[in-house]
Amino acid sequence: MGAPGVGTEQLCRLYADLLDQPGVSADDSFVDLGGDSLSYVEMSVRLEQLLGDLPADWHITPIQELARTAPAHPTRRRVLETSVALRALAIVVVVGSHIPVFTVKGGAHLLLAVAGFNFARIQLTTVARRERVRASVRAVGRIVLPSVAFIAVAGAVTGDYTLTNVLLLNSVLGPHDGATEWQFWFIEALVHILLATTALIAVPAVDRIERRYPFGLPLALAALGLVTRYDLPGLATFGYVPSALVVCWLFALGWAAARAARTAQRVAVTAAAALTVPGLFGEPFREAFIVAGFALLVWVPRLPSRPAINRAAAVLAASSLWIYLTHWQVMPVVGPWSRSAALAASLAVGIACAVLARRLPPFVTAAKFSAQKGEEHPSSRLGGSPDHVTR
Repeated sequence: MGAPGVGTEQLCRLYADLLDQPGVSADDSFVDLGGDSLSYVEMSVRLEQLLGDLPADWHITPIQELARTAPAHPTRRRVLETSVALRALAIVVVVGSHIPVFTVKGGAHLLLAVAGFNFARIQLTTVARRERVRASVRAVGRIVLPSVAFIAVAGAVTGDYTLTNVLLLNSVLGPHDGATEWQFWFIEALVHILLATTALIAVPAVDRIERRYPFGLPLALAALGLVTRYDLPGLATFGYVPSALVVCWLFALGWAAARAARTAQRVAVTAAAALTVPGLFGEPFREAFIVAGFALLVWVPRLPSRPAINRAAAVLAASSLWIYLTHWQVMPVVGPWSRSAALAASLAVGIACAVLARRLPPFVTAAKFSAQKGEEHPSSRLGGSPDHVTR
């Protein structure tokens, strides 16, 4: 029996509202409805408010089962998923260190690990290979489209960015010696890694290997990524090494962390992070911050929390892409007056842009249904320097 006042129909309406899906049934799950890592955050917090503690696999659990297994009387105790907490903390750390209000570097690299963790949990479900690939492509599109649109507009207004920035290819094609061109290295690296991973799982043989060895495959990919992390082939002697090649092992280790089901596997991921992160920057505190994040991700899936903290973390984590995109334009305007105000303004502008972006899907839904009826609809969905990787 579900929680008082919470039934299957109410949960269906919540899913339909947050995921912009008009035809939600009780048999659908979050993943079935096309949920991604951005909508995952808000959905998990909203469900937790209604149902109390959620099962670890709530995102692949049908709605009717969530309603049926909910406790009759949810406790006041609240928890926050560690991946959500780390994502919220990391984006604040990134912006605050760039201004700088404080100096706690390593947030972007920790976000890459969390991205790998979420990729494994949300994209690599038990559905067929083609559906996995489609879901992954949709997830990449929800990063690429808003990023390209914003960078194009910001570049046209400020002149800070080049065409390679707009195309998310600056780390590959350059220029590598500008003052601002490196600023979106993290988004470029994440997109390139996601595209490569999507292409990999599209291969039938790799898909079969992943299903048979869900922990072994990402661990092997992390080991392969260390080849370029340490530049064993000497690629730097031939020119600039793209960011994705330098940091892809972090994404793979995050993926492995999500698949670490046994104690020995968790120990292996933690040890791998502890052994390979040091030396990446030559800054012990920065490296310790990333290793600590890995340890939390592996060993502490949920953190004790309070409703207000959950709401704040959900807003920050769900808006992290837009906060990262916009803070480069907010800092120069507000920073000279007050660094603390620049941090607050950067977060606020990013959150506001994320809210506005989420208002676009209804037009997309209309376009989808118009297309099904054979009608045309004009709407469409919008979802650096050589040392930039260490910034």
